[in-house]
Amino acid sequence: MKKITVLLIVVLLTLALVTPTLAKSAPPVSRQPFSLVGKITSVDPVARTVTVQVLRGNPLVRSYLNKTVVLQVTAATRYVFTDGITQKLITFDDLKVGNPVSAGGSMVVNSWTATRITVGAKLTCLQ
Repeated sequence: MKKITVLLIVVLLTLALVTPTLAKSAPPVSRQPFSLVGKITSVDPVARTVTVQVLRGNPLVRSYLNKTVVLQVTAATRYVFTDGITQKLITFDDLKVGNPVSAGGSMVVNSWTATRITVGAKLTCLQ
């Protein structure tokens, strides 16, 4: 009985020491949502990126005002054109330099991934 008790105490102490070490070694990745309004300055169809000059945005984006950010797009990214009244789906190939856009997605360690890019003539009034 004493051997089982001693063994149980050793196992519990080992787990108590190892568990915090394992928890510290793999911190969770922090995805932060972004929302911005700006103007497309370049489109790279090979890298599947859109560079946008930021004109407005949520608190995460504010430190990038009047700077450019590179938005990575994925197969799940949704592209929309709006005239302020109606909306229609478009494709990555419809994005052009100079287009006013709003975009949303997530940022992880300065890597911006867009889940939505909206092109719209009415967005020019925000400049």
